[in-house]
Amino acid sequence: MRYSMNTKRGLDSQTIFNAAAELAEEKGLENVSLLQVAEKLGVRSPSLYNHLSGLQELSSGIAEIAISRLEDAVRNAAVGRSKEDALTAIAGAYRKFAKENPELYKAILRFPTYNDSGVKEAGHALVRILYQVMKPYHYSKEETIDFVRGFRSALHGFVSLEEAGFFQSADANVNKSYERLVSRLISTLDTKGEI
Repeated sequence: MRYSMNTKRGLDSQTIFNAAAELAEEKGLENVSLLQVAEKLGVRSPSLYNHLSGLQELSSGIAEIAISRLEDAVRNAAVGRSKEDALTAIAGAYRKFAKENPELYKAILRFPTYNDSGVKEAGHALVRILYQVMKPYHYSKEETIDFVRGFRSALHGFVSLEEAGFFQSADANVNKSYERLVSRLISTLDTKGEI
């Protein structure tokens, strides 16, 4: 998308972050610079400093967008579903997001290093969806945390290895492997509150 900024009045931090997120997907997260963002927006790079403090804030903005988009995908997948159906749909949405937005997914992985409150809140909102889905299982808080951590770790591990080019063997279908992983994780759950 090419932005038209004939007037600087249309420029704000969210517009800058959106342009940076698009650039990340086009050129790679590591290659996003303030100069490139300014060029994409049709402004001079010093104009960006009226709206953000520098590259660190730009990186935080990209991460917040990425996490918010993943949260939306996960939430939409879970709506109207419960328990294993919701977890299966969430796993599918998670992988789809990572495959369709590989550079934004990389920005999410940097989340623990960001001190930005917006980034942290977006990350916590994503986890809260999983906690909400886990409520009908009636696990203790600690058991819920354990399962959610394990579930997220398994999803992340799979999509990261897939993105890195592993799983190229023709001996097994990658989609089936993912489905089986998710199914086996979910099969460890029961309604008695014991993992």
